Amino acid sequence: MHNPIILGFASATLLSLSMTPALAQEEEQEQKPIQTVGDIVDQPGVLTPKGRLIVDSTLSYAQSASNRVSVVGYSVLPTLVVGFIEVEEADRTTLSYGLALRYGITNRLEAEVRVPFIYRNETYERRELASAQNDTTIYRIEGHGVGDAEIGLRYQFNMDSAPFFVGGVRAKSTTGRSPYESDYNQDSNSFEETPTGSGFWSIEPHITLIYPTAPVVLYASLGYVYNFEDEVTLFDDSVADVKLGDSISISAGMGFAVNPKFSFSLGLNHRTLFESETNGSSSGSQLIQIDQISFGTQLSLTPNTSLNISASAGLTEDSPDFQLNLSVPVAF
Repeated sequence: MHNPIILGFASATLLSLSMTPALAQEEEQEQKPIQTVGDIVDQPGVLTPKGRLIVDSTLSYAQSASNRVSVVGYSVLPTLVVGFIEVEEADRTTLSYGLALRYGITNRLEAEVRVPFIYRNETYERRELASAQNDTTIYRIEGHGVGDAEIGLRYQFNMDSAPFFVGGVRAKSTTGRSPYESDYNQDSNSFEETPTGSGFWSIEPHITLIYPTAPVVLYASLGYVYNFEDEVTLFDDSVADVKLGDSISISAGMGFAVNPKFSFSLGLNHRTLFESETNGSSSGSQLIQIDQISFGTQLSLTPNTSLNISASAGLTEDSPDFQLNLSVPVAF
């Protein structure tokens, strides 16, 4: 799953709570003492208020590059290899537009639907060293289309005192083009057209802790993605049971309100992707560690509209080198 820089629900909720001490005192003065269960349910929380709809348009850009050296042969001396050495450099660019709808069922419960539209461009440059041919071969592939749609629910467990705990569950569909549905070029060892989805259903339960201490909001989030096993047709036309590796994600950070209209956030995100399995075997698969540092800003344009800009940089080899997100949520 992609996903990706990881800017999840924690960043959105902490920015919604980022306010100056004066504003916080003002809201506390307006709140009535809690008398009944009904009062608890009706008071404002960190999620979308009851009966309110938020339309969130997000534009994302991600760039990553990697280098790989393949050695086919055997070593005679520590500095002498009999065989050939292949060097590959890969550059990947992903543009995506996501449209999300969030609706407050109650002040404690909100529902969300998200549909992404993805464009990917990948360039592979390969060169064989220590061989008769030293020519460089360049392969370019691209693809676009609808990505994997998602639907989720979030619930705020406590309303009256901090820290606030928000739990949720998110399900990802297979509306995008699967890697197993894309034509594969054996000569270039790459797809004819880049996939736009994973090809597998998944479900992600998660929990977020939010602790406001004006003018700062601290947050931490923990999630686990479970990918369902499915029968697919492999590139050699054989049929196999494939299960993508599950993943666990941890993120933490802070948001700071500069004034009533502007705030910024800093965060660290970690995700561990476990080994995938084909017919019950994980041979050829490996554990992947993704770490990112992120920085985001939010500017309130009108009482119902804001502008959110965030950027993240990869800290590990498997992480995207750079990711930029621009979103404009509008409340109705």
